[in-house]
Amino acid sequence: MTGTDVEVAQKRLAGFGVLPPTAADGVYGPVTANATRRAQYVLGYANPNSNYDAALVAYMLGKAKPTVAMRARAVARKRKPTPSPMMGERAADRMVGWYVGRWAERPAKSNIVPQLSLLGKDLKLAAYYYQMGYAWCAYATFTAFLCEGSTAAKYGLREGKFNALYTPEIRAVAERGAYGLATQSKTTISKGTALLFDFGGSNGSEVDHIGIALGKPGQVVKAGGKTWRPGKNSVVTVEGNTSYDDGGSQSNGGCVAIRTRSLTVIRAAIRVQ
Repeated sequence: MTGTDVEVAQKRLAGFGVLPPTAADGVYGPVTANATRRAQYVLGYANPNSNYDAALVAYMLGKAKPTVAMRARAVARKRKPTPSPMMGERAADRMVGWYVGRWAERPAKSNIVPQLSLLGKDLKLAAYYYQMGYAWCAYATFTAFLCEGSTAAKYGLREGKFNALYTPEIRAVAERGAYGLATQSKTTISKGTALLFDFGGSNGSEVDHIGIALGKPGQVVKAGGKTWRPGKNSVVTVEGNTSYDDGGSQSNGGCVAIRTRSLTVIRAAIRVQ
């Protein structure tokens, strides 16, 4: 499915209560795939998967009656929470969806990503944020977290408790353990960990970029239709305002991209609540 068909599917999943309305972007990425699995889980499928098909639509719309076994599983599952990725993992998946959708500056070098700008407006952020025009790696990262219910993102983007657009301040807040941010060891990096980078050769005294880990250091990751194989001292990430490869700017490249980063350029790993 592509384009309009995907948007229709996403709206149906949103109506079924398993996908945020703001996720209807016309791209069948990880966020929509997870929502499809959750819908099947709620309906009592024996082995929920990411296949969105006519049978699932019929069940969601009440046009088909679940089997006795499905109904029994659905009742049993109501007694325990629906399995769902952790918030940081969902934020990472959301950004992978943006990568798949080729979210990037339009026009080039404008520091304006139309889809990200519209999303900020839909989230009712202040005009300063959603109109963009500034280096936007942190805006993309915290907007992804905000979409998934992050307290830290709310403190930064909605309440202005800290400057969620300025990576040095994000680092300082995390080092204090304030506003839902806290530093963690590089050895504990996993999917959903926010990462602060220094690409400017400042020997760790400053940070100039932020993204989200898609796995542990050295972990092979399947994302965006590709398989990423980092070395044991590298990690796969998804980032806003970077380049698709090493040929462009790493901290102001103008697109959402999946990258493999050496641990040596990571200045802080941050747990986001």
